[in-house]
Amino acid sequence: MAAHDAGGHRPVPPTRRDPHGTEPVLTLAFSATRAPSALLLIDPEEVPEDLRPRLESLVRAVRHTDGLPDRADGVEILVTANRDLSGPVLEKLPDLRLIVTTGTAYDYVDLAHCEANGIAVCNTPGYTGSSVAEHAIALYLAANRHIVALDRELRTGADTGGHLALELEGRTAGVIGAGDIGARILAIARGFGMRARFTNRSPRTVRGAEQVGLEELLRTSDVVFLCLPLTQESHHLLNRDTFALMKPHAFVVNISSDELIDPDALAEALRDGTVAGAGLDVIGSAAPYTGLPNTVLTPARGWYTAEGVHRRAATWIDTIASALAGRPAHRIV
Repeated sequence: MAAHDAGGHRPVPPTRRDPHGTEPVLTLAFSATRAPSALLLIDPEEVPEDLRPRLESLVRAVRHTDGLPDRADGVEILVTANRDLSGPVLEKLPDLRLIVTTGTAYDYVDLAHCEANGIAVCNTPGYTGSSVAEHAIALYLAANRHIVALDRELRTGADTGGHLALELEGRTAGVIGAGDIGARILAIARGFGMRARFTNRSPRTVRGAEQVGLEELLRTSDVVFLCLPLTQESHHLLNRDTFALMKPHAFVVNISSDELIDPDALAEALRDGTVAGAGLDVIGSAAPYTGLPNTVLTPARGWYTAEGVHRRAATWIDTIASALAGRPAHRIV
């Protein structure tokens, strides 16, 4: 059992200096006599078979479960994503030393509790590769070409008239947030013969694309892709005022946080024809969108390809190895 101080908090782990450089090396105080135990709150299929031997060489008693037990003594490493990891929940893991989130987000983790209790927190960035960018384009194509409606009507024998689509060649793709995913979307869009424009918090260069302001991007784009993180500034970035700037035949595609879009404003914009359609990779509840016209929904599966699953698992397993070596990669706390 890990030692606790009188106030019930684990002491913050000390650091030491790398003898070959100046980078701090974190001492996480894992079990000294055996491999640390890990609790994996993820689908077993998210650990590809060829990566399991390496994981099992690093940790012991790996358990896959649907949720935390009332108390889990001895668990030193927790691997999970998008679960409540508030202070009271983390108290169920009195020996916890490391949390590895299997996605980029970590807003569900009580970072203050972790810092006070000597728990390192690491996320898993950079695993999506082309997967999410390709999914974003697929959502746009499905909405623009009315794929879902045409499939349903054909299967049920309903009239398949209408559903006029637009060619992509010569149209303008606008990306809000030109990080890795946004830049990949622009590259794919250019392959369709589209003009590529983007807006970003800071100046950057994206091959074949023009950086413009948000208002100009909204006014000139035939499809707007949301690829930025959720912050106070980006919350409900697309709202009644910003939808009003867009072309009436334009589409919206969101592969980031649901909260970037005001759902009531989106519903209004779709119903009154302010925008033509939307493709949404929904993280939370789909309830606000299920009754909307020309909306294609997927359940946060943009990353879920064979390649994406493998990259993700390889990255967080590498993070565990780096933490055991005293230098946790992608460390948040």
